[in-house]
Amino acid sequence: MRILLLGASGYVGGALWSGLSARHAVVGTRSARPVPGLVRLDLRDGRALRDLLDTGFDLVVHAAGLVDLSDAERQPALAAQLNAGSVGTLREAVRPTGTRILLLSTDNVFDGTADTYTEGALRNPVNVYGRTKCAAEDALAEEDGHLVVRIPLVYGRSPFADRFMARFGGPRTPARTDVVCAPLYLPWLAGALERLWTRSGLLHLGGSEVVTRYALMKRIRDALALPTEVVPVQGDDPPPAPRRPARLVLRSAHHDLLGPDLDTALADLARGGRVRHP
Repeated sequence: MRILLLGASGYVGGALWSGLSARHAVVGTRSARPVPGLVRLDLRDGRALRDLLDTGFDLVVHAAGLVDLSDAERQPALAAQLNAGSVGTLREAVRPTGTRILLLSTDNVFDGTADTYTEGALRNPVNVYGRTKCAAEDALAEEDGHLVVRIPLVYGRSPFADRFMARFGGPRTPARTDVVCAPLYLPWLAGALERLWTRSGLLHLGGSEVVTRYALMKRIRDALALPTEVVPVQGDDPPPAPRRPARLVLRSAHHDLLGPDLDTALADLARGGRVRHP
């Protein structure tokens, strides 16, 4: 496959770059921050995107945008441009080429009031990031043949922007005891997408275990013997901090793929593993 990976310099995109480049011809993009081997692209520049697509691709994986919840809350217009507007631009750009799009979306399109969420669940985002990703999904749903994959909180190492592991860098690591998730081991994601990307429509991917954020962070700290104290906290920070849905557990009605259990993933993380296939 010849793949254009938008957002290859990011946390999720970097892991996809590592996983997919070993088996496919991947052209990755970055924003302003220099990363060797990646092509600079502003998602808002439709002409530059069309010029890049003219070189010929089978698939575009869209893993770019403003993904930090707090940044999106502070800059809603920019979040709308990068997360949703870019999908409309991309959709128009690929139309004459026949290239398919795989858009990564989020569990934050839901409000966190249900026990689990499958693909048919009603969306009801409670933060700016979730609302912009709903708009991105809607922009892609206007045409057949493309695929949206919603993913939850991901954890693990990434080569260019290891922002999840950076949370353990201080003497204290706060973690919510009242936020529940089914986290996904990031190095597993590329192989899972390969198994699903011939499909179209909407799919969910989730991890096999359901834990609080506090339990997840504590188990990672323990597995890696990191010199930080994981501190239990509760409740959202005051505005303008984003609201975080209390329980986001993604499950699929269309496939049986689930990410590895925490013990398996953390053993791999402790060995320095970066790429694992489902």
